[in-house]
Amino acid sequence: MSDAAILADEDPREYHSSFNLALDSAAGTAFKWLILGHLFFIAGLCVLTLANVANAAVWLTPLLTLPLVWAGRGHKLAMKVVVLIIGLTFAHWAGAQLANQVNASTDPMRFGLIGGGVGAGLALLFVLGSGLGRRGIATVIFAVFGTALLAGLGALVVYLYMTTGSTSETFPGNWVQLLKIYTPWQIGFGFVLAKVLRPDGAVIEAE
Repeated sequence: MSDAAILADEDPREYHSSFNLALDSAAGTAFKWLILGHLFFIAGLCVLTLANVANAAVWLTPLLTLPLVWAGRGHKLAMKVVVLIIGLTFAHWAGAQLANQVNASTDPMRFGLIGGGVGAGLALLFVLGSGLGRRGIATVIFAVFGTALLAGLGALVVYLYMTTGSTSETFPGNWVQLLKIYTPWQIGFGFVLAKVLRPDGAVIEAE
């Protein structure tokens, strides 16, 4: 069969047509709010690291999605608070707890793989299960792909954290080291979350 015949025979309604890495306007807006949230997060992490607060990153998790929730406060605010603030904080805590069963010094990649995969997987499960996600098989596939991607990214950033840079436990060296983990991972997570979230008030047909 010729290339032209193959293209002519392709059904544009197949689900793979919706599986792409581009951000539409709604997802792009959500991603911008999540980037702002990340800036709030790293500023808060700076303060709490300086104050030597234990588990600072977990306590600061709500800052990541706070701007996004505030921007969309006119639509399903209570659900967004439960899922995007409380749920994501729980997902971060659970991922950290499970990752801590592994010795990060001797096996940093498995530590990061577990933490990144569990945290991302639970967060996206909460989003899809609550109805805040886009409908359709393409979204589910992308969420699974995103979870795997973020698990791999978690493994990489924890490995880099443990093997590169300053070993100083004093500020600002310890804060800069933490940014090696949280900046790449949260930007990646923000991209995946923005793709999965349903635009506020939109009626999206199943794909």
